Amino acid sequence: MAFLIIQTDFGTGSLSVSAMHGVCAMVDSGLKVDDGNNDVVPFNVLDASDSLMYLMPYWPEGTVFVSVVDPGVGTKRRSCVAKLRNGQYVVTPDNGTLTYIKEKVGIEEVREIDESVNRLKGSEDVHIFHGRDVYAYCGARLAAGIIDFEGVGPVYPVAEVVEAPYIRAEKSPGRVSGMINEAGDHFGLIGTNIPFEWLSESGMVYGDTVTVTVTRKDEQIFRREMKLEKTFGYVPVGDPLVFSSEMRTVMMAINQGNATVEYGLGFGPDWKMTVEKV
Repeated sequence: MAFLIIQTDFGTGSLSVSAMHGVCAMVDSGLKVDDGNNDVVPFNVLDASDSLMYLMPYWPEGTVFVSVVDPGVGTKRRSCVAKLRNGQYVVTPDNGTLTYIKEKVGIEEVREIDESVNRLKGSEDVHIFHGRDVYAYCGARLAAGIIDFEGVGPVYPVAEVVEAPYIRAEKSPGRVSGMINEAGDHFGLIGTNIPFEWLSESGMVYGDTVTVTVTRKDEQIFRREMKLEKTFGYVPVGDPLVFSSEMRTVMMAINQGNATVEYGLGFGPDWKMTVEKV
């Protein structure tokens, strides 16, 4: 029996998440169900994709992730299960949530959920909670071994999986750039999709002073020199720094401060960070 991990934009402590857990228990009371991130930015499929990328390396092969960030709930977008090249599965609306997974992990095969079989009985006239009625139910049946992957529904081409647009990371001597994919409220961490190893490949090492520029739709929002260091304590309290995130990507923060608030920064496909050696 596989683990089943639930992620949503419903909010921590949501009754809706509890209802999804309940459906899983109805399918099989012995199923091992846990919560991932239920605070995905509402309606933000790229944040959902990024959150899955964060979680996947730390769960075993065979784990079933049920991701419900579904601004088009009840419309004709596909409901699917993707079988990944790492042996894990993602149950999700095919609306862009699989963007980073398709590119960085790889999708071996994708199947559209057959709701005539893999939908909670009695829910057919409910059109606004597929997370409970379709995704949790189908995901639980797959994780519990009641159905195999072929039992999900008909296969369709991986090339048809929906990908959301975003800024790709780029590098050149003395310069790297990419999309800001995190601007947290709690600690104010500013994360990007730039591989941290690219800094050294572009001539930047710990102890260097670098210039960080942030633009939104090509309008400059922020520009400042700061240190490239291993972690927060290498700069004075209140100073900004560039460092490696736990995902080994370029991140910026203020030591014991909040860069999101103090610098007025956001994230998503309109937000770009550039780091250059001084």
